[in-house]
Amino acid sequence: MSDKSYDWMKNKLLHELNFLRSLGIMIFIYPFIGQSKTANIGYGFVFFLIILTATQLIITLCLKDFKDWVQIVNVVPNLAVVLMSALKYITVYMNQPIYHKIFEHFRNDLWDVVHDCKQHKKIVVKYSVLAKFVTRFLFYYSVVLIIFVFSFPRLMMYLETFLTGEECEALYPFDGWYPFDKAHWYYVAYIWEGFMTSVVVCIYGIPNMFNSSFTIFMCMELKVLGRHIENLITRDDVVNLSKYESVRKTHLDIKRRLRYIIIRHQFLAQISAEFDAVLGDAMLVNYVFSSVFITLTIFTATAVENLYMRLRYFFMFCSLMVEMFHQCMIGQILSDHSEELAEAIYSADWTYADNSTKKMLLILMVRTQRPFEYTANGYLAMNLQSFSGICSMSYQFFNLLYTAYN
Repeated sequence: MSDKSYDWMKNKLLHELNFLRSLGIMIFIYPFIGQSKTANIGYGFVFFLIILTATQLIITLCLKDFKDWVQIVNVVPNLAVVLMSALKYITVYMNQPIYHKIFEHFRNDLWDVVHDCKQHKKIVVKYSVLAKFVTRFLFYYSVVLIIFVFSFPRLMMYLETFLTGEECEALYPFDGWYPFDKAHWYYVAYIWEGFMTSVVVCIYGIPNMFNSSFTIFMCMELKVLGRHIENLITRDDVVNLSKYESVRKTHLDIKRRLRYIIIRHQFLAQISAEFDAVLGDAMLVNYVFSSVFITLTIFTATAVENLYMRLRYFFMFCSLMVEMFHQCMIGQILSDHSEELAEAIYSADWTYADNSTKKMLLILMVRTQRPFEYTANGYLAMNLQSFSGICSMSYQFFNLLYTAYN
């Protein structure tokens, strides 16, 4: 591989990190270390707006008739999303050193282990493209969600007016309480709710982009380490050992390469554990309440007769499913890639190694039996099995509600 090709490979990954940096700047969480006074003020102001919106929804909920379940469902999922956004936002801000360490590792230190060869180029390009696909999907999904939530109430009002010829009831993005007559100040209330919807979606989505990209890059480095292990004993080493030429030097070189691989694996184990601790609270909250909110939204979408309410709750249900699938999926791919290292060790020409190297490989294989994983604060692993459990529980709740309602 030429230097130009190697630089192109490196720039492809750095481009994704720069994209994440731009998003972090937009919501005042980047730079993770050494933020300016303006960035801190911006963070405080955005956090204040989110808490203000949460307070508005709590007051709205308290003023609702608790005998009407539709009124409760109309507020509770929105309140949950706002509170989760606040939790994610403050989690990133309070754990800036960890985010900084991971970000700088993939921007600078990663290239010590990525060599100038076709195998590594293929891995880096593949995972850079995957990271780009995931981040762009989440980015454009957030943009479409903002546009939809902002414009959907107005579109439904125009549609109902056009079909019936009569002025319809005023609709809002999340229909909060105000200390004034919101019907008289309709556009003020609508713009406020549309603006805060955009802020909440951004705060909710951008940390997911960071989490996804960091996880994909961890998997990429694990894949590169796997290639290093498979090529731990090269053809030249096999020839030298078979002919009893430079045996001591060859074994020392193998040990040196293996020690470096073990050090990098230990570092990845450390940052994945730290990152799991960072994400644990949000994942636990999501896991505990997701089944309830998924059930309530899809049940309401099937029970109410109003078309606007049906569509609103259906799309809210889809958003909740996407969020849970995202969290479980990144946990699944991380654990799968960490387990693949054991297969890479078995594929190496370990039979030519000396006893001490074989013991080191055996210890590394034992370590890989405990895969990296994301957990709901240590209570359970977030993977596709957990997602299946959430779907199953939601379906059971839905059947129970549907039977009771009918």
